[in-house]
Amino acid sequence: MPNALQLAAITVLCAGTAAAHAELAFDANLEFDNTYTNKVSAPNTNARDSDLTMGGRVELNAASKGFNGDAFVAARASLLLKKDSETAVDDMWVQFGNAAMDVKLGRFEAMDLFPVGKDTVLEEAGYSAYKANALRGRFKGDSFHGALGFNAGPGIRLEVGVVHSNDTGNVKGLRPAVSYNAGPLTFRAGLESVKTVDSGTGSDTGVGLSVGYAMSSDSNLNVNFAKKEDDKAFGVNATFGPAGLGLVYGKGATSAEKVTTVYAAYTMPLFGVKGASVTPALSFSKGGTGTDNQVAARVRINYAF
Repeated sequence: MPNALQLAAITVLCAGTAAAHAELAFDANLEFDNTYTNKVSAPNTNARDSDLTMGGRVELNAASKGFNGDAFVAARASLLLKKDSETAVDDMWVQFGNAAMDVKLGRFEAMDLFPVGKDTVLEEAGYSAYKANALRGRFKGDSFHGALGFNAGPGIRLEVGVVHSNDTGNVKGLRPAVSYNAGPLTFRAGLESVKTVDSGTGSDTGVGLSVGYAMSSDSNLNVNFAKKEDDKAFGVNATFGPAGLGLVYGKGATSAEKVTTVYAAYTMPLFGVKGASVTPALSFSKGGTGTDNQVAARVRINYAF
């Protein structure tokens, strides 16, 4: 009942705001994941567990952007109503600036230095590869996340992120990143200087590099590399219209810290209804011990209302 009251209150508020600000845009969508996994039940054993689960959420989005000359203020909020009866916020940010520079504050995701393409299901066995995303964003609670952006020239954008998070480990850090677009090619590079206060291990510095090539308006190829201390990851993925496939290889300091994951997905219309689709997806991951392989299959149903 509380969720229903929250939704009703938000609907009334949005309706009143929309009347006052015609540039405000709303949209909503539903996503259901039906997932089967088969994995080892404990490290260094051959015992396996199979599981079939259903997860889902309705996402309600409100966004607006206003201009005064080349100065602008933009904002976005995304409310998630989850199948497990919980509510959450996905994006909630404000951005302001002009054509040369801008500031973004709130809950958001910064520049992606390791894009994985159509990752409908990507379940890694045992060891999780570092993908230059420790400071990328969407932190919980009262964590601070800000990014200063500079449009330094045609196709060149520099982004400097600052994070002070009370999430896992009490993380602080700086994340400078740059992207360069040249026709169908996109280059991204960045650093993550991460200090995990609770561990007392000092600071770690990670790097991420990515090259993307747009083969058409809905098909692209990405090649990625990330490294932090002894952790390294390589990724390659491609999207061809409704189909996508990819590979991620990660390696740590020990022979057990190794993982190779391949994944694929294909999206089809659902009964020809506008905004409705179904996406079957598969993921196979091989861990470093040889006994912790994992298979995952997912059928995702989307409906944008």
